[in-house]
Amino acid sequence: MTNELFQTPWNFLGLPDEISAPDRSRGWLLSIPYEATTSYGAGTREGPAAIIAASRQVELYDREFDSEPVMEYGIHTTLPLNLVHSSPEAMIQSVESAVAALLSGPQRPEVLGVLGGEHSISAGVVRGLAKVDGSDSLVAVHVDAHSDMREEYEGSPYSHACAAKRILDVCPVFQIGIRNLSIQEASFLRGCSQVKTVYSEEAADPSGKYLRDLARFVKNKQVFFTIDLDGLDPSIMPSVGTPEPGGISWERMLDIARTVFGNAGRVPVFDVVELAPIPGFRAPDFLAAKLVYKLFSYALAGKKKATDKRRQQQWAK
Repeated sequence: MTNELFQTPWNFLGLPDEISAPDRSRGWLLSIPYEATTSYGAGTREGPAAIIAASRQVELYDREFDSEPVMEYGIHTTLPLNLVHSSPEAMIQSVESAVAALLSGPQRPEVLGVLGGEHSISAGVVRGLAKVDGSDSLVAVHVDAHSDMREEYEGSPYSHACAAKRILDVCPVFQIGIRNLSIQEASFLRGCSQVKTVYSEEAADPSGKYLRDLARFVKNKQVFFTIDLDGLDPSIMPSVGTPEPGGISWERMLDIARTVFGNAGRVPVFDVVELAPIPGFRAPDFLAAKLVYKLFSYALAGKKKATDKRRQQQWAK
């Protein structure tokens, strides 16, 4: 029997064993299909599986790199994290422990990608990173439609609506695409020097002036990059719990990612969260899968085309 008789492995991008084994892969992908505090549209628990399913249809060849980047660095898809339902706080603690264990194990990734699930998991992800590498040079870049700077929501400080506030407990935050927040959050942000907020209208400005500020913010830093998919324009990403009007285009999302990865000292962990798949509507799942592949490639691929290097560097001037 030959391998051609069988489907590719059920992992991210459908990679063969020689490209996805943990000892061969510089990138690892962890799924956390957790959903407990969503307050409008539900379904984020199905997001990680939908992204992995869609990824099997993503072409490995990327014109930006003129290669199949993953064949250089490899991606290992771990088993999904067990869920803890006793309380949101207990689940965040479990995420912290799991991320710390993966980043400090005898075999460990250069870059860990995390798929949610609701955005509350990001608090555990950044805490796990800080536990292993410390927080002295750590900063977070946060793409979202919502500020997520509430101290608590519906009785829990670990709600999805408090995700960025819990990240802020660990490190400074640069958030992009914000277009919905409470009056209390607006007041908090005006007085907080540890948060830089780029609202949706500025994020949509074709000049992209804020990308220079972003480049300076991440310059030589260790970065946790968290992307809530509702930060994107709902015309391309409707499969989220709260699809806010406005938002970031695909091209601008890639500009943001290039700026982060092109100027940061390291981006050891990123997450992509809040996909709530719509049955029979695969385009958003595919977009999310392609975005995850892009993030791994920006972090781990070899020499980029000179034009892309110039594009990254222009924001650092």
